[in-house]
Amino acid sequence: MEKYRPKGFPRRVEGRISEKRYQELMEILSRDPSLTLSELIRRILQNQPIRLQVRSGDLSAVMEQLSDIQSQLKKIGVNLNQVVKSFHGNTSSLQKFLLGKKLCAQQEVLQSEYEKIQTVLGKLQLRWLSE
Repeated sequence: MEKYRPKGFPRRVEGRISEKRYQELMEILSRDPSLTLSELIRRILQNQPIRLQVRSGDLSAVMEQLSDIQSQLKKIGVNLNQVVKSFHGNTSSLQKFLLGKKLCAQQEVLQSEYEKIQTVLGKLQLRWLSE
């Protein structure tokens, strides 16, 4: 009977490093909570780039705004799909007219979200160009 081994990384390797090197690794890990010590060491051994997720307080607010806009756009997209589906499935001229009015209202909401995106992107461009 064969011993069970994980498929991705079947061999366990242990070693010792100096306290200074260990603290350097811990510093890298503290800047990217998504990275594990094992993954970091594998990347170092394989000469792979180590990308750290850096959060800037200034950019957090911008990213939050963009996330809110993205969720609004998704909702608008769902509404538009429902209206268009109803439009194509309806034979009544009056119903099609009312659905067309709903589409126009959604266009106004889209325009408002587009203006929000322009404002956020304008702020980002100013930061980018000033660096």
